[in-house]
Amino acid sequence: MNPRALNPWALGASLYAPATRDDLVQLGTDKYPLLSSLIYCTEDAVREEDVPRAMANLARALPELPPPGTGPLRLIRARNPEVLAQLLTMDLHGISGFVLPKTHDGNLATYMRHLHRDEHAHLSVLLTLETREALSEHRMACLRDLIFQESWQHRIACLRIGGNDLMHALGVRRTPGRTLYEGPLERVISMLIGVFKPYGFMLSSPVYEVFEDLTTLAREVQQDLEYGLSGKTIIHPVQLTTVLNGYRVTEGDLQEAHAILAEDAPAVFKMNGRMCEPATHTRWAQDILIRAEQYGTLPPLRHEALHF
Repeated sequence: MNPRALNPWALGASLYAPATRDDLVQLGTDKYPLLSSLIYCTEDAVREEDVPRAMANLARALPELPPPGTGPLRLIRARNPEVLAQLLTMDLHGISGFVLPKTHDGNLATYMRHLHRDEHAHLSVLLTLETREALSEHRMACLRDLIFQESWQHRIACLRIGGNDLMHALGVRRTPGRTLYEGPLERVISMLIGVFKPYGFMLSSPVYEVFEDLTTLAREVQQDLEYGLSGKTIIHPVQLTTVLNGYRVTEGDLQEAHAILAEDAPAVFKMNGRMCEPATHTRWAQDILIRAEQYGTLPPLRHEALHF
């Protein structure tokens, strides 16, 4: 199995759940039927003294999980390389991969040494960019180059942007009612996209911690998509529907995507009032088809449904 078979668009809304919870099996099966991905967390969501309880909890729950394909996509966030080594001794038949926290060019090799064995080759790896190194374009370019130097790119399914930790590094906090792109992380996100996306890496978007403000969340999801991010961390199930609805595509975009990807598509053509050019719009069109298959389409707006 190719570990990159974990398509980042399948992450959808990723719910973090502390591994100390008593309902790990239910969360990983049918507690939230619409949930697209679940991350069992042994890191920041768990106090240091509670790590043994979290590990014991996982050891009990993991054998009861169904194989991937049933229930949400399931991942484990390892607290550190030592915890990752312990997790790799457990029953992982229902797990699709690991989220590695606070990764940069200085510590990734330590993590990857634990994952090089053949029996772990099917497990996808998601790196979280959330330390002060992630604020440096030079250090992120070093991380990217290290990944290619060590031929790890086929193990890395996605890069996760850790918004709260990056805010902490800057000594600030998210302002309610304002999206990521209306604050100090806009420049960071733009930089990370420029460093990684042209080289084939997908990036996912951080959480909006004001979980009762669904209006701002919906606006942020649309901006995530405009910036090319795939997958959105959530911290409360109330955010789930808003994120998933945001990933649905319009009928107009779907029509254009099919036309752009058609074998006999002209080099340039007009559709729905805008220019379509397969040479420059193919990657966008491919993502639109994936989103439509995964999350469906939106009903047409009234003015789109009118026929004159």
